[in-house]
Amino acid sequence: MKKILTLMISLLFIAGCTKMEDKKSSNTDKTTMPNTEQKKDPHTGMNMQQTPKDGTPDMDNAPTGTKDAKAEELSKTAYDFDKVYEKNKNDDNKKKYIDNHLAAGLYLTYEANLNPKEKYGPALKHFKKVLEVDPQNQDAMQNKQQIEDIYTSMGRQIPE
Repeated sequence: MKKILTLMISLLFIAGCTKMEDKKSSNTDKTTMPNTEQKKDPHTGMNMQQTPKDGTPDMDNAPTGTKDAKAEELSKTAYDFDKVYEKNKNDDNKKKYIDNHLAAGLYLTYEANLNPKEKYGPALKHFKKVLEVDPQNQDAMQNKQQIEDIYTSMGRQIPE
């Protein structure tokens, strides 16, 4: 009876180890890293960049040198319009100024295919520009605070 019981336990142990080995080999085929999970942006439904499971962006290990044409275009449009707004600060130009910087900041924050170092700093600048002109803008305030919280939670200095 002891031999049968020992044999059964051994078989269960071997079977369990085999299943674990199968799981390990199937996980290596995935494009995500084992300590990350793919998330969807709640606003767009698009896949966001991989982030560690604690939810903070990995600013040190993200690839650099990537480009996002739409992010560049939105930022350029916003910064180019700064000159127009400086010359004529009427209500229409103020609205366009806010809309341009807000659009660039939101795109950078939620949709840009850039690593966190290349998107959060510039997005923060766009939100600050909106708040200079419209200090009560809720979108800019909330997103600025969110980015600052990310930097703070990681123990990093908030960019100027």
